[in-house]
Amino acid sequence: MEINVKNNLPLDILFLIRIKANEFKNEGVQEINSRDIKDYLYSIKWRDVETKAMCDVIDDIMSLCFSEVFDYLKMKVIKEASSMNIEDFNDLIAK
Repeated sequence: MEINVKNNLPLDILFLIRIKANEFKNEGVQEINSRDIKDYLYSIKWRDVETKAMCDVIDDIMSLCFSEVFDYLKMKVIKEASSMNIEDFNDLIAK
């Protein structure tokens, strides 16, 4: 069965993503949630893919490592910070 990964994902796939987020929480990683995992999948794993076999989608989710998502989020924050002005960091700068 093929899944169009550019449209709304089926509920069972969304449930798998939540399971993966809970797996990370059980491993002590509280900061990564299902939204972060979906963002990673859409931006990295499925960036150039329109449709994918359901078994491949499941494998993409279940084989996901914390470090992959963490590295992606780290680069995302760096990109966002590089477009900000120094005034945006005033609350972080000690006076």
